[in-house]
Amino acid sequence: MEISKGVPSGWRFFPALLLLVFCAGQAFAGGKGMTLKIMVEQEVTVTNEKGEKETRRVAANKIVPGDEVIYTIHYLNSSSAPAKGVFITIPVAEHTRYRNESARGADTEITFSVDGGKHFAAPDHLAVPVGNGRQRPATAADYTHIKWKFNAPVPPGASGAVSYRAVLE
Repeated sequence: MEISKGVPSGWRFFPALLLLVFCAGQAFAGGKGMTLKIMVEQEVTVTNEKGEKETRRVAANKIVPGDEVIYTIHYLNSSSAPAKGVFITIPVAEHTRYRNESARGADTEITFSVDGGKHFAAPDHLAVPVGNGRQRPATAADYTHIKWKFNAPVPPGASGAVSYRAVLE
């Protein structure tokens, strides 16, 4: 589904994920702004043409419980203005468990939610209820959502990616 003109061909957009991206200011005005493409991959070891083993990422078409997958969200500012106040929020995929300290995103502040995306904080500030009004520190297995808040405006035409790893349960 094409979201806006000028987006490279081959980019597939996921409307549910697109709703999770919020931009303030001119980048969102007039229906223009950030566009996304999500990829689900896994790393495999292959032997290259020189007979050397190397690790490559391939589409995660056949995964079984215990396999690690990599979720990469590619973004593009398809507008003619800098995108200000940009953040990307994505739920941890169903039937997966976030792999601790695996979220990546250059020039972003990464926070997590343990309550379905209502509140976000750094890992050391998250807790989950255990009953009787008590709480315990949250672990990576408790994360329900991840948020990347961009520290600077995204220039027109600029693109990049954020990512995280999870294990299939």
